[in-house]
Amino acid sequence: MRNQPRRKFAISKGVQKIALLLIFLLPAFGHLQSQSAVSRKPIISHIDIMEHPVNFSRLNDEDYRETLPFANELLQSFDSLEQFSDCPNRLELPHDLNTIKLYFSLPNWKASHNVFYSHLVQGNDPNWSPPAKDPFISLTNLSPGAYTVQIKARAGSGNWTGITSYSINIQRPWWQTWWALTLLSFAILSAIVYLIQYWLERQQEIREMYQLLEAYKKAALSPFKVRNPADVSDGFIRLVNHTLETHLSDENFGIAELCELLNISRAQLHRKLKQMTGLSTSHYIRSLRLQIAKEMFQDPNLNVSEVAFAVGFSNAAYFSRVFKSQYGISPSEARDYIQGNND
Repeated sequence: MRNQPRRKFAISKGVQKIALLLIFLLPAFGHLQSQSAVSRKPIISHIDIMEHPVNFSRLNDEDYRETLPFANELLQSFDSLEQFSDCPNRLELPHDLNTIKLYFSLPNWKASHNVFYSHLVQGNDPNWSPPAKDPFISLTNLSPGAYTVQIKARAGSGNWTGITSYSINIQRPWWQTWWALTLLSFAILSAIVYLIQYWLERQQEIREMYQLLEAYKKAALSPFKVRNPADVSDGFIRLVNHTLETHLSDENFGIAELCELLNISRAQLHRKLKQMTGLSTSHYIRSLRLQIAKEMFQDPNLNVSEVAFAVGFSNAAYFSRVFKSQYGISPSEARDYIQGNND
């Protein structure tokens, strides 16, 4: 019985030593854990594409491919898988599969609730993201181009691990490829050349049109000629012209009055004038009136209305229409042209 107090005292002293030893070793153990975490790197655990989780190791399974609307495109998106992982070592995606979510973890680390992650997308992010426990990064609506995602982790307040880099390349759509841009440039250049040629041709046509118009004006304003010059001296034509000029200002003087004074039938008059001038009787009368009007434009003291009344047109507007129909220019233009040449 005397030995019992001694035994209890010895046990109590041993417990105290163990407790002191644990207190001494715990910081060292925590440091070793931190060092162990630093020696590791985060890994890509799985990937979502267009909000669909993808198991790349099963893409060769036809049944699994039926569950993914873009499985056949993904078969061309990578070369090989990471060791002990179902994620490829890099991604090469078409332009329409440009929303990606990368999940990552720190392997062989039991206290995952105490791991903080930070990430950086080279070329997009100026700085590393703030440390967070969320083990993923979302990349939405990526433009065509190459991206490198860098990830690092730390356990608690310890040191950061090494950096894991993951490459993603979003391909350009066909209309942004070099050959499409080359074809587009060629098409635009061809269109420009065609438009320039068309414009030059139009300018040439306009110049020729003005030249023809000028020539037509000169021809229209030249003295009136009958069809056969030899017939100008014919007494019949001189008689017709004299009779018409005598009654020039009479707007009511027409074919009937001319036939009566010449003592000839309408048919005979028409046949003779058609044979000698190529014009019908009414057309010949009108042409003679307009020809005399044109000659009267040489007088600067006469205006268009006065000339119209003088040659048998009571309506100046009708005279202008008939004159332009005959010569292709208005009476005022003809008057200015003739008087300009006379100057």
